[in-house]
Amino acid sequence: MEQPNLNDLVASTGNLATLPGTVIELLSLLGDATTCAEEVKTIIERDPAMTSNVLKLGNSAFYSSRRKISNVRDALVLLGNRSVAALSFATGMAPILRRGLDGYGLSRDQFWNHSLISGAAASEAIRQAGAPHLCCDAFTAGLVHDLGMLVIDPWLHQNGIVLETEGPEYGVCRLEKERLGFDHCQAGAHLAREWGFPDSLIDPIAHHHHKEFNGIHAEIVRAVAAGNIMAEALDAGIESQSCPVVGECLTELGYSYDLLEKVRLDLTTNLEQTLIRATSSVPVTVS
Repeated sequence: MEQPNLNDLVASTGNLATLPGTVIELLSLLGDATTCAEEVKTIIERDPAMTSNVLKLGNSAFYSSRRKISNVRDALVLLGNRSVAALSFATGMAPILRRGLDGYGLSRDQFWNHSLISGAAASEAIRQAGAPHLCCDAFTAGLVHDLGMLVIDPWLHQNGIVLETEGPEYGVCRLEKERLGFDHCQAGAHLAREWGFPDSLIDPIAHHHHKEFNGIHAEIVRAVAAGNIMAEALDAGIESQSCPVVGECLTELGYSYDLLEKVRLDLTTNLEQTLIRATSSVPVTVS
């Protein structure tokens, strides 16, 4: 079987070829530490679905006992500009990421949940590493880290191929390279560049299966790598005590052995609470 050309695959991604304008605008704000509330508010209020989700998150169990959030401005005051921008970006990416990947044996909910959990876990990892100011960056990068699978899946499906791996391992990249000559990390980075993603997202997409990366965004890359490992472990119902390889992988990336259990505990709360915790630069506790 002839291996496909990566450029051709990216060019044929159909509705993946162009990001919604609102998502592109939010991306530019996420890359700017000086983003002001009015800029975020203007973008979100043009999208009713984003507005609805921001209000839902703002009125989650974390904050319901304090005050009622009735508009985007109130949410920005309560959650912070970058947190709201990151949460809105996730909302905008949902139609793209929430789809089944037959070539990987994943349902639409499995892929979406893995993306969300990876983002939340990456955020917790970078918080543990002492860089809470990078929580939004780690969450956003973790959310889109497997973007390349969306590029590769149509070719796998067309050729009747299913790539399945079990557990927190790097086997899927090996299988992809055997079949295609490249992996989903390379494919995702290629698509991310086409979309104009910043390097703080492209580097984690390109290197989240690499145990060593020393570039300028190494801290985020390590967090996303750890987030992906933890999400795979949680998907498979693996506990760090019963699977030493999980703890070993986390240790190699610079995290404590018990991080997986901390993330597992966080995920016992509802989705809204988990997402707000993941995008907040300060620890959030349930009231």
